[in-house]
Amino acid sequence: MLKGYFAAVTAMDLDMGRILDKLENQNIRDNTLVVFTSDNGFSCGHHGFWGKGNGTYPINMYENSVRIPFLVSHPDRIAQGVAQNAMCSAYDFMPTLLDYVGLSLPDNHNLPGQSFLPSLLGQTDTGRENVIIYDEYGPTRMVRTDKWKYVHRYPEGPNELYNLQNDPDERTNLVDDPTHQNRIAEMRSTLEDWFTQYVHPEKDGQTLPVTGGGQLRPVGGTWEDGSEAFIGH
Repeated sequence: MLKGYFAAVTAMDLDMGRILDKLENQNIRDNTLVVFTSDNGFSCGHHGFWGKGNGTYPINMYENSVRIPFLVSHPDRIAQGVAQNAMCSAYDFMPTLLDYVGLSLPDNHNLPGQSFLPSLLGQTDTGRENVIIYDEYGPTRMVRTDKWKYVHRYPEGPNELYNLQNDPDERTNLVDDPTHQNRIAEMRSTLEDWFTQYVHPEKDGQTLPVTGGGQLRPVGGTWEDGSEAFIGH
């Protein structure tokens, strides 16, 4: 499995090189914005499993499942070799790219994203205070700050709380620690308020029967009980 994974990474790397070479050959590399990113992370044995968030049951929200690469290159406008620590989310990509080319967000849409253009341009940008994982992984939802992560599973858990600063590998679940109950209540409130604002009620995944079978079955179709499968982004 590792051989296959690294073969895929190698093929992707070679093809990214082909794209950049094509831009160079057409003399447009320096004034072309190139973005490299992904839709999810992946575990190659991390935490004892293979796959992404739905590689386990219940669904997991480990950092290696939800963090993604985001590399941007535009030699005429963006400084090279610079890393930014400001937190952002995939739902910030559209507002950022529209902002980058001077276009406005579409009207009459309840969008959760915000532009992080200052980060791309090397300006001071503190980013988000917290990030919500906006992905309908059924009853599993997550909120994280720069230091803390809280995972809530409806209706009865198991829930998780990690201090990412002291425990970046998420080995020690602090959810039952009495000294952190106020923090948990605050983070859960933030999580639920966010979904109340942005979720489509008719597509609310909180009660949908989403399991770890996403790695093994096609998207769409119906579940065993006859209800329609739903994947939201």
